[in-house]
Amino acid sequence: MRSKKSYKIKDVVDLLNAGIPKKDSWVSEQYGPYNIKDFAKPVKKVLYCVTATSEVVKYFSDNDYDLVISHHPFLKNIPQLVYHTALDCCEGGLNDMWRDMLGVQNPTHFDRNLGWVGGITPISFDDLRAKIEAFIGHPIIGFSDTDGKLIKSVVICTGLGGLVFHQAEETGADCYILGQLSLPDKGRFNSIIEVGHTLTEFIGVNYIRKLLPGLQVDSAPLDIDYFGGEVSFKRKEAKCFGNQ
Repeated sequence: MRSKKSYKIKDVVDLLNAGIPKKDSWVSEQYGPYNIKDFAKPVKKVLYCVTATSEVVKYFSDNDYDLVISHHPFLKNIPQLVYHTALDCCEGGLNDMWRDMLGVQNPTHFDRNLGWVGGITPISFDDLRAKIEAFIGHPIIGFSDTDGKLIKSVVICTGLGGLVFHQAEETGADCYILGQLSLPDKGRFNSIIEVGHTLTEFIGVNYIRKLLPGLQVDSAPLDIDYFGGEVSFKRKEAKCFGNQ
């Protein structure tokens, strides 16, 4: 695929900074461009990844990409743009993508500008799980369901949602949908769907493509793009990532 529009690095940075504002970051952290010497350099191919692992860096170099857009703020010695929690929390970003897919009604944030909580059309646990797997095109990695009741409300947090587990728990939602729980504890939730840390965030490439029309933006392969232990509740038939 060839780019249909002419971009320079400065154009990419300006468009992404406008569409993923630093003010939307949930925490103070690395943001924007790193290791870029020439902002006037043309850009033909961009690689999006959740985590800039050493394997992703090699893939970047081997395939002649001009920039890597990394969700997580792990800096490498390559031309790199980092957006992390700004991409989670910005309008149209990761948590909004999940909110819209699930059809959350009357959504509100449950911790500052992080994640969403609200009602959904009542759905069985199995049907909700299937809906999520269709959305990401991959089996979820872990889950816990014990009561068999219809799910009528959800709370959503991409990535390491275990960091705000108690805040999510206080919402009283039936089901917590998150990337990674950290601890195998279901708390007061009727159900938990632990999608997988990377699997909640790799879909961010779709928002990046929307902000950069006509530019080739590829996703790093999932087998080299992974974050840490990924899950707490493990599902035997689902593939985990990396060197675990």
